Amino acid sequence: MPSYHILVMSDGTGETAYRMLKAAMAQFQEDVVITRYANIREREQIREILRAASAASSEDTLVVYTFVGSELRSFLKGRADEEGIQSVDLLGPLMDSLAGFFKKPPVAKPGLLHRVDEEYFNRIDAIEYALRHDDGRSIKDIGSADLILVGVSRVSKTPVSIYLAQEGWKVANVTTVLGMKPPKELFEVDQHKVVGLKIDPSRLMEVRTERLRQLGVNDSSYADLERVKEELTHTENIFKQNPAWPVIDVTGKSIEEIAQDILDKVIGRGRKL
Repeated sequence: MPSYHILVMSDGTGETAYRMLKAAMAQFQEDVVITRYANIREREQIREILRAASAASSEDTLVVYTFVGSELRSFLKGRADEEGIQSVDLLGPLMDSLAGFFKKPPVAKPGLLHRVDEEYFNRIDAIEYALRHDDGRSIKDIGSADLILVGVSRVSKTPVSIYLAQEGWKVANVTTVLGMKPPKELFEVDQHKVVGLKIDPSRLMEVRTERLRQLGVNDSSYADLERVKEELTHTENIFKQNPAWPVIDVTGKSIEEIAQDILDKVIGRGRKL
């Protein structure tokens, strides 16, 4: 059985190439060793890395790379071909297409995506905000949130909040509780930034059962199907009483898909990057 080795090379952090590779690798059941080489700015660096890889085993080696400059992209492709190593340019074709689309060349400056700037610190602030406002905490200043997620326990409010926070959105979430009214502060904010999350009862029961198993807790009521249905009905009634809130069904959706749906509903599909 071959031992596969994938080299990730970049003139920046390599995070973009690594994430794209991981997304593609999810479709394959293979054991792969991934080595990341960041801040590659010189031809000699590329030459040494490829020479060592070829000496080890060029047949079972693949290079994926993101270089903003065409010179290093061309050089790596040529050297990889000479060493008999397969290579994939993840960024070049897209940048060439964008250059044609915008009718101007790229600035070709490495590291712009992951630079430490105001946008970076805004994302950090948003993550801290999401943690402070998780599950109804810090409810008094919930009006400062960009988005407020409402739903029963284990409907993915927290992971979606953190995911959106990584994109710079300040997100708070509030859990609905059977037999209790939501906090009054929820109705004192701009109602168009409140989003309801719902889920299929059987799926929620499965999620809660697994959570109890992980915690080693025996609580039959928390994952009881009838109890779950009652909670969802209670929450659905709250949603109906607040028609300004868009409601999203999270059943069978990934965190990324839920986040996309939320932004589409609240901000709109035409939002800027």
